[in-house]
Amino acid sequence: MKINYRQLSIIVFMSFIALKFLALPSLLYKDSGNMSFLVALVLMLVDGIYVFVILGLMKKSGSRNIYEFMVDCLGKVLAKIILILLLMKYALVVGNISKGLEFFVVENLYPEFHWFVFALPLIMLVGFMTYKGVQNIARVNEMVCWAICIGLIYIAIKAVSGVDPLAYLPFFHDGVGPLLYSGWHHLSWFGSATFMFMLFGLVDFSREKKSQMIRYIIFAILIVQVLYFIFYGLFDITSATHNHCISDVSQFSSGQSVIDELSWLVVSLWVVAQAVQLALFSFCMTRSIKYLFNIESETILSVIVMVYILGWSYLGEITIGLERIFFTTFASTVTAITQYLIPIILLIGYAVNKRKQQNKTYMIKAKTPSERDPSMALHKHAKEQR
Repeated sequence: MKINYRQLSIIVFMSFIALKFLALPSLLYKDSGNMSFLVALVLMLVDGIYVFVILGLMKKSGSRNIYEFMVDCLGKVLAKIILILLLMKYALVVGNISKGLEFFVVENLYPEFHWFVFALPLIMLVGFMTYKGVQNIARVNEMVCWAICIGLIYIAIKAVSGVDPLAYLPFFHDGVGPLLYSGWHHLSWFGSATFMFMLFGLVDFSREKKSQMIRYIIFAILIVQVLYFIFYGLFDITSATHNHCISDVSQFSSGQSVIDELSWLVVSLWVVAQAVQLALFSFCMTRSIKYLFNIESETILSVIVMVYILGWSYLGEITIGLERIFFTTFASTVTAITQYLIPIILLIGYAVNKRKQQNKTYMIKAKTPSERDPSMALHKHAKEQR
């Protein structure tokens, strides 16, 4: 069973905003100051371009999955290498989301929780959604998408009155160097289109509307930019200390009335959205493992991912600074290769393979009938002898 183009557009939209409102704004501010929103803007625009690059490859693949498509274009060896790199990217994103969610809920919202009390139900939920497949993930995204959007707009309207525009002055006071460094240092938080590789052959394009994806991507970029403008305008030089953008902005705007407390409902919905993203990239992990090791059992694949998330959560509890090891230069390098280099390699491989097929077809058509069929040549020779 496939998902339709609208569902794919919503999944892309949610992947664009999913990791942008937790720790990322404060991390960006540490490196690039009040111009951090420009880093997010440029990288999201680049991600948007690559969505359409990968989308074009997806259409060219037809009913083939990503592994079959890569084998045809690049050969088995290179296809396996790319799958390993993609698996690394998905594993890093899964680790990032799971630890971010755990830190956000256990240490920020409910500090009385033990990490395992939160991690176990989350892991079981993710395992179930992964087992049910991308159709299940797409439907849940459809259900929470607009509630999340309305909630973010509500929080933005409530908080915008406290924004100080002077917080953005002076512009580029340290030049563009810090922005370039910040973009590379935190590149792993972007690469929002890499999950699309694992949806090859799973999307129905029969009802495609050409402008639909563009509208969703533009909307995602606008939402992120508005919230970042409000976040940096509210907290100015203290932005680096506010590790959870969405909850910090909602707390700033919340008061004592029941309506104001709706901000916390938005925060709770955000936890749900994060869990869905975790399921999406866990699904991508299972597809990568399936193609690499030819494992057909969905149960085994789901269990592998669940054990991985549990192990990552446990390591995070006993290891200080684990994220500093994985989510800096190493993760940025993996992201740069998987999102920005692999699509170009696939485009080149597809073009070369297509050219070879065209040349082969041309050579066959260029031959005479007798050259194409040796029996015809023998018949002609016998006729001449008579």
